[in-house]
Amino acid sequence: MNFSELDFEALEDIPPLRRHYDVPRISITEKGMVSMNGALKRGVGAQREFRAKTSPDGRYLLLCSEETPNICFSAKGGNVLHLDFKQYLEAKGISLPALYTMEWCQERRAWIGCCQDLPAPPALSALDQPKKVRRSAARRSR
Repeated sequence: MNFSELDFEALEDIPPLRRHYDVPRISITEKGMVSMNGALKRGVGAQREFRAKTSPDGRYLLLCSEETPNICFSAKGGNVLHLDFKQYLEAKGISLPALYTMEWCQERRAWIGCCQDLPAPPALSALDQPKKVRRSAARRSR
């Protein structure tokens, strides 16, 4: 290889690796369980009551820390069963389970997240492919 045309001074570092468990997130299941992951629980500290708001399309979720709360997560697990919120998101076209990647916004004094669409699970037919029969097993069955 010839690297003579490469400007080594112009090279840029890539962003540091962030493991999925280090990224603050909220998930909402098909059964209506709203859960904070460990990173978000660490980020909010002991606070478990928030004023939750969404954008009109449901894509953004805001957890206000200084307004009258309308959602209260459990102290230990950081989750709450909220069937009305589940139905609210479904009515807005948000597919469940939904995952919001959260970030602290100092200006708003709130955690703000964007919904990350989860890929659909593979069809059962794709998972249930026939296994190849070994030659020795095929000969024995004759």
